[in-house]
Amino acid sequence: MALHFKRGNALLLLVPKTGSTWIRAKVKELGLDVEEVGDPAMREHDLLGAFDRSRYRWVGAFVRSPLEWYRSYWSYRMEKGWRPDYPLDEHCASEDFETFVRKAVTILPGALGNIYDSYVGKPGEEIDFVGRQENLAADFARFLSLIGEEPGALGDGGSRVNATKIRPDFTEELKELITVSEWQTMRRFGYLDDRPDPIGLAEMQDRFPAAADDLRLLTLWTEKIHWEPDDAKKRAGRPIRPETRHARVHSNFALYAQHKQKDMDYAQQRYRQALALDPRHPRTLCNYGMFLWEQRGDPEQARQLMLKALSGRPNHPYTLRKLALLTHRHHKDDELAEVLYRQSLAANDTQQDLRVEFAGFLAHRGKVQEALDFLRPDADGEQAGKLTHLMLASLVLRAGGSAQEAQAYRERAARVAVSTQSQGNGQA
Repeated sequence: MALHFKRGNALLLLVPKTGSTWIRAKVKELGLDVEEVGDPAMREHDLLGAFDRSRYRWVGAFVRSPLEWYRSYWSYRMEKGWRPDYPLDEHCASEDFETFVRKAVTILPGALGNIYDSYVGKPGEEIDFVGRQENLAADFARFLSLIGEEPGALGDGGSRVNATKIRPDFTEELKELITVSEWQTMRRFGYLDDRPDPIGLAEMQDRFPAAADDLRLLTLWTEKIHWEPDDAKKRAGRPIRPETRHARVHSNFALYAQHKQKDMDYAQQRYRQALALDPRHPRTLCNYGMFLWEQRGDPEQARQLMLKALSGRPNHPYTLRKLALLTHRHHKDDELAEVLYRQSLAANDTQQDLRVEFAGFLAHRGKVQEALDFLRPDADGEQAGKLTHLMLASLVLRAGGSAQEAQAYRERAARVAVSTQSQGNGQA
């Protein structure tokens, strides 16, 4: 249901968790000529699309800072119970606030923005009045004045009629996650003004506006892939510093600028920002080293950065692999390169692209049969991709094997490629 103010022919939509119960109480207290309209099945929260806007002189609604909205929503559900017919409840329900937020920002990023759109309209199609729950009394008074009603004495809006008693801890990390997830909504309604931007997302989006949403999702993905190891370190008494989390995003932004946008100067700037935050972050050191080698023609500096990364993480598989590649291609020391490749595999032998690369390296060294024996067991694995089968086809022929076997691997490569493309289209 929504509120129809008869005197001014105004409609006030009641957005969940934005002070609706307080507004109802004040309307009754002031004795305003108001009727409930809409679908009773929607309880208090009919959407804008349920009404013919042309029938009303004014249409209004309230929003709330996404940071507090998510905390309030979770608290309410913890007291009243989850309702699986709502997407947030169906996919993100948890008795742990941190888990709820993590699910919400990765499974349904921007969910609150979609909710707000269904009440206030999309950008450029907004309703006549949008108030903020943080200024509930003052903004409701403005709404009443706008539609020709006497506001009366509303107080300061500080006494919440439907306030929850649960107040979960709200770490800065969770605030950052919600800020990124609801970035457009926070910008639209002025909630970014007092929020820090330690990853420089605004600058990144301004530089590459066509990729604004992809960059937001890249940020959330960067956070997500580190939760499991970060949580393990936290339990062991070694919490991750915020600077390290921010450095990871800067580093991925550098990779994006380098490989997707071909903006090398900006990529270098982002690498340097990442290392200013965490000078010993191994992946950033390694990626910046690769950048200096491939884009700036400085293999010696690249090698020094990779060695610095390994001084802190001697068994870092990614850095060992890239140092092996540098050692092979630039220094022409294949014996040392093989040692480094094997160390990388010993640290993590599940990376299929690394295994394919190592097989190709062995073949380059004339160890074709060894390469074939190394890679052949991978052919039936779940991770075997197109490159695995193509490499096997090449190795079979170089080892003097049958053309039929090589062709069989090529056909499997083609089937994998088609399957991968189909899955990608389905996800899109």
